[in-house]
Parts: sequence; C-alpha cells; structure tokens
Amino acid sequence: MKKFVVLLVVVALSCLGTAAFAADIAVSGSIDIRSRDFNDLNLNDDAPAADAGNTRDTQERVRLTIDAKAGDVKGRISIENDWDTFGRLEQKQADNSTLTGEYNTTGGGLNHSILDLREAWINFNLPGIPVNVNVGHQLLQLGNGWFLRNMKYGDDAWVVANVTGANTAAFVDIKAYEGSSAQADDIDGYALLDVFKISDTMAAGIDLTSVNDRRATLVAPAGSGASMNLQNVGLNFNGVLGPVNLKAEIDYQMGKIKTPAGDTKFKGNQIVLQGNMAMDPVTVNFTAARGSGNEATDTDYNEMVTILDADQHYTLLYEYKIPTAGSNVVGAAVGPAGAGEVHTGFANTTALSVGASFAASKSLNVGVDLWWLQSTEDIINDAGETTNDLGKEIDAHINWAMYDNLSWNWQVGYFMPGDAYKGMVAGVETNQDAATGIQGVLSFKF
Repeated sequence: MKKFVVLLVVVALSCLGTAAFAADIAVSGSIDIRSRDFNDLNLNDDAPAADAGNTRDTQERVRLTIDAKAGDVKGRISIENDWDTFGRLEQKQADNSTLTGEYNTTGGGLNHSILDLREAWINFNLPGIPVNVNVGHQLLQLGNGWFLRNMKYGDDAWVVANVTGANTAAFVDIKAYEGSSAQADDIDGYALLDVFKISDTMAAGIDLTSVNDRRATLVAPAGSGASMNLQNVGLNFNGVLGPVNLKAEIDYQMGKIKTPAGDTKFKGNQIVLQGNMAMDPVTVNFTAARGSGNEATDTDYNEMVTILDADQHYTLLYEYKIPTAGSNVVGAAVGPAGAGEVHTGFANTTALSVGASFAASKSLNVGVDLWWLQSTEDIINDAGETTNDLGKEIDAHINWAMYDNLSWNWQVGYFMPGDAYKGMVAGVETNQDAATGIQGVLSFKF
C-alpha cells in the first residue's frame, strides 16, 4: 500500500509542478478503510465448501483527484487503487521485480492490486456557440441510474451538451468496450437526453439510448455468432411534492438479438419509485420497483436488461452479494442459478421497502429498512418447483460523522431466502439458510 501512496503523491506533485504556471490546480481525495464480514452468501451453512460463501477481511482504498482549470478549459485526473485487502503477499516475478497482491484462499491464487485511472477528461465550450463538450474517461449514468450506471470505474465517452435557460439537451457517445481494433466486436452506446428544470425543486428528463453490442456479450456468450441492438427509452423525475422528496424512473426497451437461428425482440421494462419524508428527527423512506422478467416459454426477450456497475445499488445482500432472479443470459435456465456477484438491478425483480432513520444527534444517524422481494415472473428453483418467492431482507445502518472530514458508516444485513433458492442436495430437498453481512467504512476525505 505504501508504494501505491508514494506513486500517487509523485503523480500529484508532478502534475502540480508542470501545470502550476498555466492553470489553477486543486487536489482532493480520500482514504477509505473497509471492514467486512459476510456469512453464508451461498445460502448453505452446511455445504462442504461453506467457506466459499463467507467473506471476512479488512481493505483499504485510496483515491486522488487533480482538478485543473486554464482559462475556459477544465480537466480532471482521478486515480485509485480499488479495494486492497490487508495481509497481501509480495512475491518475485521471473525478472525479479516485485509482484504485489492479496492471497485468494478460495481460488488459491494471487489477486493483484490495481492502480488505474478512474477519471481523465477535458471540459470546454466550443468557441462562439453555447455548446459544452466533456470528453474522456468519466463517471456516467442516465436518468436516475437504473438502466445505465457506471459511477465506480467510469466509461470512455463524449458528452456534448447545450444549456438554454431551464433546459439541458445532450448527446452522449459511449465506447463501453473495445475488443480488437481490427474486428467489429465493440460495445457502443449512443444517447440523446433532455432535462427540463420545472422549478428550483423539480426536474423531469427523457433519455433515448441505443446500445450496439456486436457480439451480444451483454445477453449471450461471446463468439456465438450473435449480435444485438438494444434501444432504451427512459423517463425520470426528481422533485419535492408536498412533504415528499420523490425520485421516479420508467424504462422501456426495444430492439433485437440476432443469431444464426433467428431474431429475438427486446420487450423489457421497469419502473422505480423512491421517496422520503422528513419529520425531524425521523425520516421515513420507501422504494417500490418492478423490473420485467422472462418466462421459460417466452420467445421474446422480456427481461429488463441493465448495465450497472459493481457498487451497491439497493440492498446490502440481495443483488449486491447474492445472485438475483435476473438471468441476463439468453437461453439460460430462468432463476437465481449461478455463483458470484450479479449486478442486475431490478431485472425480473419486484421489490418493496419501507424504512426510517433517526437523527440521534448532529453527527449520528441510525436507521433500518425492510425489503420484500419477489421475482416478477415465476421461476423454477433447483428443486423443480415453480415460485416467485425470493425472500425478505432487513438492512440497518449507523452513520457517524466523527469530524467534518472523517466518517465511520456501518451497514448490517440479514437476508431470509424464499422458495426460489430452494435446492436439491443428493436427492434430498433442502431449505436454504439465511445470509448475514456487516460492513463498515471509515472514510477520510481531503
């Protein structure tokens, strides 16, 4: 970790030294320490490989951002090492250089720490016309972020925008994936969006997005001879209605998956409502969401396709750590089969939550959320039963602002799986076990 910090400082000082006479420079960043203890993420505490469903570690992350402004031109460089586990090993490569990483007891290998660009973009106005351009690697989301969101690692994109009074219109060209520069195997996205500020507390927007996936890697195995073109129409609203702060998004999808065997039409949709109402010192909040899913007999692709990053989107366990009801793979068995973290948002998921938080003091906030989860379309579990019962989850949080720039936030989750996760072990029907998790992040921002 020390080597990473030294490198970050060297980069920052080099930028400051070379640009100080030409631009205004601001340096900011964060040091985050994360402690995690997740248990039974495979929903089976009796399985021979039960440890495969457990995660217990302490990690650190460093982010450093350099903002520069020279005249009317702005730029940003943001670099980070993503979560790096305490106790990593150092080994020598064949050329005697040092190889640093964390030892992976599950896979028996070495997970290497990664130092990478999180953001690297230039922002300027075209001379003489009211058009702003932001180009480079940047954090992106459309609407409220339930169809496309990459706020963790960013995307390479051009964003060309015009602001006229209360209206903002923009065109976004996203290079999501560049395979071989000599082959047509890229994933490109093109979006037109418009946001209108209704009042100081209310705004509405629309975005039209076309995703050209030349190997259908988002919904089918690469190399299958498939390609896809997906169109998503999104409507979003953010505003204050009486005592309620409301966020809403509706998405509808069209387009085709093309394969040698024939075409499949996209017909996914979703609606997400989120709100909160402050009644000092208590704030009540709710979420109501529904994303369409596939039935085993569907000939069209009716499941909502989402393009989301690896961050937590709503619950601490379901969707963030536990495979969801979304298949996201053409021809795959419908249901929460598979392993690992699958970030599919509300694809084939209907979710309802209510919660409340309490401001115990100026610096301490505690709260709890209750989640009811169902698959939108019935699925067939590993026991051969048809069901839509995904389960329930209870999430609690404790947010402690120790100082103006130092916070320590904790989350605790308890996921009670429903019949959708019921399976068969050696011919005997088994009920799955509850998953638990606790995660704390100590964050220093400067």
